[in-house]
Amino acid sequence: MDPVDGTELDRLAEDIGDFRRALIPGLLLHLLSGFEGDEPSMIQIATLYTLDEPAVPTLRELAERISRSVSATSRLVDQLVRRGLAERREDAGDRRVRRIALTPAGTDFLRTFERVRANAQLEVMAHLTAEESELVTRAMTLLGEAARRRRTHAQAAHPEIR
Repeated sequence: MDPVDGTELDRLAEDIGDFRRALIPGLLLHLLSGFEGDEPSMIQIATLYTLDEPAVPTLRELAERISRSVSATSRLVDQLVRRGLAERREDAGDRRVRRIALTPAGTDFLRTFERVRANAQLEVMAHLTAEESELVTRAMTLLGEAARRRRTHAQAAHPEIR
């Protein structure tokens, strides 16, 4: 990828900001309406996305991935477990090791989040021409493919993480 100069980066940030402002308020309010005052925090949502991979990390591995201490991560995992969004599992190879995994409810939460976000994006895209909409759809497909390649590359670089 070619480097982006400061002006281009500022313009990109402004465009992304406008897009996010069109999406996020309704998206988050809709998504969080089911929690009735006990909404998940941004770090909890980010942690759920971190757990949404085939590799099931230990507490220490998760702490490293989210740049938190092991004790702060343990408290965070406790909150997710109480919500039923994550669980501690015994490691198949070492019963002393606990791994942190999404529960079906955690996976459902993320998929609902993604569907609501996609609907909000489609509402914005309704203001595009057919040609523009096709271009954005293709771009989103390419970004998804790039993200999957990035994940595959990271997993190949760290095979020790199961």
